[in-house]
Amino acid sequence: MGAWITEKLDLDGEVVPVPLVLFRCTLEKDISLFDCTLPGLYLTGSQLPALQAQRLLCRGELALRDGFCAMEKVDLGGAKITGRLDCFGGKFSGEDVALDCRAIRVGESVFLRDGYEAQGTIYLTRANISGNLDLRDATLRKDFIAQGMRVGIWFISRGLNAPGSKVDLFDAHVGTLMDQPGSWQHVKHLVLSSFRYDRIESEMDVAERLEWLAKHDNTLSRFTPQPYVQLANVLRQNGFAAEAAQVLIRREDKQRAAEWDRAMGKVGVSLKQELIAFAHLLRPLLSLPFKWIFGYGHQPARALLWVAGLVAITIWFSHETYIRGQFAPTSAVVLTSKEWLDSFPDAALPADSPLWKLQLEDWARSPPGRDYETFRAWLYALDVFIPLDALGQEKTWAPSASRGWWGELGHRLRWLVQMSGWMITAIGAAVVTGLIGRRD
Repeated sequence: MGAWITEKLDLDGEVVPVPLVLFRCTLEKDISLFDCTLPGLYLTGSQLPALQAQRLLCRGELALRDGFCAMEKVDLGGAKITGRLDCFGGKFSGEDVALDCRAIRVGESVFLRDGYEAQGTIYLTRANISGNLDLRDATLRKDFIAQGMRVGIWFISRGLNAPGSKVDLFDAHVGTLMDQPGSWQHVKHLVLSSFRYDRIESEMDVAERLEWLAKHDNTLSRFTPQPYVQLANVLRQNGFAAEAAQVLIRREDKQRAAEWDRAMGKVGVSLKQELIAFAHLLRPLLSLPFKWIFGYGHQPARALLWVAGLVAITIWFSHETYIRGQFAPTSAVVLTSKEWLDSFPDAALPADSPLWKLQLEDWARSPPGRDYETFRAWLYALDVFIPLDALGQEKTWAPSASRGWWGELGHRLRWLVQMSGWMITAIGAAVVTGLIGRRD
């Protein structure tokens, strides 16, 4: 302990019965532990050129912490550590590769935290960690490659300082993702394709989480929806249904933008390609009403606001049209009755004449008028919008196109209200039952 060692420490293939402990030692040459078996390895505070320990079998803890410094690569590729890999405050200065843990198996946790610093790339490709992977307050100067990594419990990246680095979590799977606001802001490139996590423990709001996903989108040349679906599923399982809907809506927006870009890329190639591109360009445009009204099926309650607004406008317009006398009964019996004909003035009335109101009021005071269905603007609006004709107003009253522009406009616009009612009701039912806008 605390010695200056000038010889290379070579235990390749050896079975060492006791832990190897080098506390605050300085080594001028590498440590080589290829295929070595030992009950523990403690290099706390030591300094050495490199550590070569491929396929090491460590039946206890491997400690490279508290001032440990390796000037070149620390290679633990294929190693099996039954305890934990502890690199608290370690300095891994290899310029190309700082730490190589490809296909490593760790029975407990891996700690790269509390001042841990890596100058070169860290490889955890296909690593299998039964406990936690803790990167709290670590500094990564280069890339962190963890494709196919498996972490049993926590993946902690709080306070991660990774200026200009790339974090590649392609096909990684962790139990719980634990981060905090700002954890990923210094990461320049982020790959989340097929990255899966069962839970999230974080104070990040959905807006910052969407920025996290956007960083992934900016890294890849082609949009991949899986990270959005993964996040939405976990949010929904944790009870954040509204936030999950926001994520899925953003995914739909991104997908349609990607379709638009691909279609625009075909313009000018050939006539056939241009026709195909035109068809693809229509889809994002036609889906805009579906987004505005139903949130692509992920926020069906949006439709209630549209329904309320449309019905309110119809109520107001119907009331204004009626008080101007520009509604008329639709019954053929009424329109040919003596009382209705006698209610008209002797001279013909021009359009928008205020006497239409007096004529309608005069007929309403007659015995047939008093017995006829009373006009109610709010019932009429609901009857026009709801495609059931169950309230009786639409069958008995209608705006008159011959009495003025209010009546003429109401006569034309009621078809628009009716079609809107049909479409919103039919699409809303399909969304609720899951026929369209299916949740992933």
